Amino acid sequence: MIGGFIFRQENMDLAKKLTAVLDESFKTISCGERGFLFYDDPYQDFPTSFHVSDRITVLTQDLLVRRNAHGNYVQTDIDKDLAESLINRNTEVYNEIVSDFRLIVLEHTGTELKLYLLSNRAGNGRMYYSYIDSGILFASDIRFLLKILPLQVNDTALYAILKYGAVPEPMTISHNISAVPAAHYLSYAIANGQKQTIPYFQFEFPCDHQPVADNIDPILQPVREKLVKSAQFIGKYKPAILISGGIDSSLYASYLNQVSDEPFHGINCTFGDDDLEFPFAQALADKLRCHFHVGRMAEKDALNILNDTVKLTGHPYSDFSVLPIVFILKFMKNHIKDTHMLIEGNGGDDCFGFPDLATQNKFMLKSRFPGILKILVASAFKESSSWKIESQHKFLAGILALSDVHEIIPKNYFLTLTPVNFLGLNRYKSLDQQVSQVMEDIFSVFAKDFKHLSYEANITIRQLMHVNSRRWAAKAHSVGESLGIRVIYPYIWKDILLEQGRIPWTLKINNGVVKWPLKHLLEEFMPEDFIYRKKSGFVPPFKRWLTSESFNHLIRDILLSADSNVTRLVSPKIIDDLLDYALQGKNLRHAILNFLWGALFTEMWIKTYQSN
Repeated sequence: MIGGFIFRQENMDLAKKLTAVLDESFKTISCGERGFLFYDDPYQDFPTSFHVSDRITVLTQDLLVRRNAHGNYVQTDIDKDLAESLINRNTEVYNEIVSDFRLIVLEHTGTELKLYLLSNRAGNGRMYYSYIDSGILFASDIRFLLKILPLQVNDTALYAILKYGAVPEPMTISHNISAVPAAHYLSYAIANGQKQTIPYFQFEFPCDHQPVADNIDPILQPVREKLVKSAQFIGKYKPAILISGGIDSSLYASYLNQVSDEPFHGINCTFGDDDLEFPFAQALADKLRCHFHVGRMAEKDALNILNDTVKLTGHPYSDFSVLPIVFILKFMKNHIKDTHMLIEGNGGDDCFGFPDLATQNKFMLKSRFPGILKILVASAFKESSSWKIESQHKFLAGILALSDVHEIIPKNYFLTLTPVNFLGLNRYKSLDQQVSQVMEDIFSVFAKDFKHLSYEANITIRQLMHVNSRRWAAKAHSVGESLGIRVIYPYIWKDILLEQGRIPWTLKINNGVVKWPLKHLLEEFMPEDFIYRKKSGFVPPFKRWLTSESFNHLIRDILLSADSNVTRLVSPKIIDDLLDYALQGKNLRHAILNFLWGALFTEMWIKTYQSN
């Protein structure tokens, strides 16, 4: 973790609190009479990098990767390459780093001092901060700030998690703490307190205006080249890679194998004999002859891993596949001693084709269905089981699906995880408007010509910067950091984010085949029956676990406690009924499972860090 306390006037009370929290595992960098920066060293093989001079101070714990004159990836030397460039060319240098990174920069100009805080470009890492009368307190982990500042639960953020699965920046779960959005930096002048949040990366989509070429291989060759080059670079660190059996990890593992001189570590988590994806992961591992490590996650492990998941995760969000990811990372730490780096395949779907690219007509139909009718339908079926379980009646299921939510921004329909109207969340119109506005404010600056982008480009930005950055990448990022494992996401390095904008939409979903570009590239290594099969996804049997009395009762006790935060927004009776259905083994809809997990995880996270 990296952070600091920079002030105009010394705040003795806050300084004492901070000093008490900073134990012997932390080191400090003095900023003269204006405060100090601090850091620990979570990664055994990757010490924290910093530069200190009269002109500039730079601090990071991330692997800073750039391209050299030959187009190859090399590690950036913070002293030789970065610090001098920042002095001479300032913020334009940020975009020369292709990997995801967080950075603290202090610029000294005479007696003036300016602070820059940078969050990941498209990953999950954020810089968090709190303005105080005398200056600014900041860190790369909100949990650290909550040891100093009280957690003041933000109901707007809580609503965002229950509806969309994550909190849009600059909001956080606590009123008194903000987050620098992805692909942005915060500029803060210490002397006068002036502040500004500015994007350092924006998407481009040339494919919106270019005709589809007859020869598709030249279109995909730059993607292949950059993935191979990143595998060459990352392979030097002897990483492990999560092999789920899916396309993203299979393709990258194949490239890693192609450029490696010796076998690497592959890791998988299986849920038992009915795990449909495991045979494909095993088939890939056999072909690549990697060191294949398999962790078997049983039902009893779900109970054991739940508290670990809350303690190891940096912020609350909703995605119940975090449980096997935490299981894998703990398995890796305990069983693979010669590497402290894990490659994750998140970003492949988001960049190269996902189903919602083709759902514009469906969303428009849902938007045209009057909001008042949706509320009437929800009221009529409030006591029915129809909206809770998977329906066998297609017509009724269609009506209920049309009625579960009415979005202010139609393009956000696919981001909604829960049946808002049936849960009673539709009562909070002001919260809905606030969340929608914050989301749109940040989405609109992720592209240079946002107003004129195609529907597909708009959806891709939302998918990458909300679903991937705020949720999917969150499953491993802070957990790995907590365990001392650096997690790398090569599919969201800057060069891939740019290349995906050049690939025609008709190739991303080619004749109904989603993620076709990666599947086409994988044909070099694997047979068609491996590539073009029906994918079941990397999803734990959460529905089955809910039929366990001990697991179900644990959730009930947490969500229906007297001091529950979630029941301020959702009726306790609704939650109680849903858990009863789950215990009975009813076939709950995926949206209900999303709600129960999001509510559980958020409630547990809040209670854990309120007690700090």
